[in-house]
Amino acid sequence: ARLREQLRTFDFNKLFIEELGWDRHTSHLDFPVDGQTFTLNAVAQKRGMVAYVCDPLADGSPPDYATRRKVERQVSRSVLEHLIVYVDEAKTAQIWQWVKREPGKPTACREHTYYRNQPGDALIQKLQAIAFRLAEEETLSLVDVTRRTRKAFDVERVTKRFYDEFRKQHAAFLKFITGIPVKEDQEWYA
Repeated sequence: ARLREQLRTFDFNKLFIEELGWDRHTSHLDFPVDGQTFTLNAVAQKRGMVAYVCDPLADGSPPDYATRRKVERQVSRSVLEHLIVYVDEAKTAQIWQWVKREPGKPTACREHTYYRNQPGDALIQKLQAIAFRLAEEETLSLVDVTRRTRKAFDVERVTKRFYDEFRKQHAAFLKFITGIPVKEDQEWYA
């Protein structure tokens, strides 16, 4: 409930520090991208991974995907491992961005969009994976933090596997349906 409320109110400091167990971090980055200056304020860090919030554009909206990728590349020059939360001025939408980095492979951007009127269960589940307990502090490293972030935000492989399995199960279930003569109705029922 507290995570949900802090997401809804855009209170990222409390979210990261009080609920997720991250450490305070106050810095900001300013740099130009496509003729606009972007300001990112750090809200927390955990063993070198920094969480930033990016101010909205002059029109109050978050930047588009292509611009977000350019912003992320600029941030990675200062802090390689990071999360960026892009927000709109009206505080109705958040775009959480994490970039997967693997040697010899191109970077893969993973984003999760949250709207204030949503319950946010999918995002909360991801955030719970990057919550740290006091008992973990002594042995925790940047590798641990990035591994948990990857597990939380890199869900493409899991999603693809789920839908592949779902298609197989759907096809198998269709074979058992009787009494519905129209194929489209059978598929809808399944």
